[in-house]
Amino acid sequence: MSLGVTVGISFGSLFGLILIWFLISVLKSFIVVAQNERVIVESWGKYNRTLTAGFHCLMPVRDRIRKILWKHNQISVNKYGNETIQMTQSLVHKIDLRESLFDFPLQSIITRDNVELKIHLMALYQIVDPVRVCYEIYDLPLAVGNLVKTTLRSVIGAMGLDDTLASRDEINQLIQQKVSHICLNWGFKLNKVELLEIIPTKDVQIAMNSQIAAERIRRASIIEADGQREKVRTEAEGATQKMIAISKGRQQVTILIARGQADSRTLIAEGEARALKVLAEAVKPFNVDATQYLISIKYLETFGKIATSSSRSIVYFPLNTNLVGEFRTILNTRKK
Repeated sequence: MSLGVTVGISFGSLFGLILIWFLISVLKSFIVVAQNERVIVESWGKYNRTLTAGFHCLMPVRDRIRKILWKHNQISVNKYGNETIQMTQSLVHKIDLRESLFDFPLQSIITRDNVELKIHLMALYQIVDPVRVCYEIYDLPLAVGNLVKTTLRSVIGAMGLDDTLASRDEINQLIQQKVSHICLNWGFKLNKVELLEIIPTKDVQIAMNSQIAAERIRRASIIEADGQREKVRTEAEGATQKMIAISKGRQQVTILIARGQADSRTLIAEGEARALKVLAEAVKPFNVDATQYLISIKYLETFGKIATSSSRSIVYFPLNTNLVGEFRTILNTRKK
């Protein structure tokens, strides 16, 4: 084969390779950007423009798409049903503006009272400035992850175990406040931070369970003591009310008996007064005092009781009595 033919074949092959490369470059210059996606275009290594949703054509050789380093979470489930999260890293040329999720692995953190906790953290983010994402920082996911982790350690490190377990909302707000303004400088907006799990160690869990059991026993004892106290107080109040009711009843009975006795005495006195008046009218013709008459009757009744008694008695009459005289006067008057 002659030299000319060899040179021709070489130039033809080179031209063909150049033509194929040019065609490939032209085909690659056509790009379609989806909704909520952005593409950064550089010209000769310098930022040129940002491509929005739609069809675009790049200048071959001159224009180049800027790629960024990004991480993706891949969730896999094993045969036992356990989920594992694997993070993969790759270079991407399309920047997604939709809200996405950062799922951080378990973080081991020490609280203020030297208790070790395992914390599972989640963050919702959104890219708001693609240009800053490309040129202000190299590995944005790594930077944000380390920033959130260190902030989480500083926040929980200043809190005790009980405060950490009871202040999830406060922890979320503190982390978001401390990280958000830094992320905005990188074209990155942190919408929300959530603590998914706070897992104490086994020793701490055993101690917490013992504390909860002791607290329940204490509350049960307090409730039982309160019940016993209420029972005693209720029984005492019942006994007091019973005694009061009995006293009031006795008082009413005594009052009624006294009133009855007073009424009966009044009636007896009124009857005796009327009998005395009748007796006075009856003995008036005999010039006998009714009072002396009644006294004489009482004397006679007494003498009769003494006479009928089984024992032997000696009765002494007073010298100034006119009992016999009164009876004698009444008998003389009846004979006449």
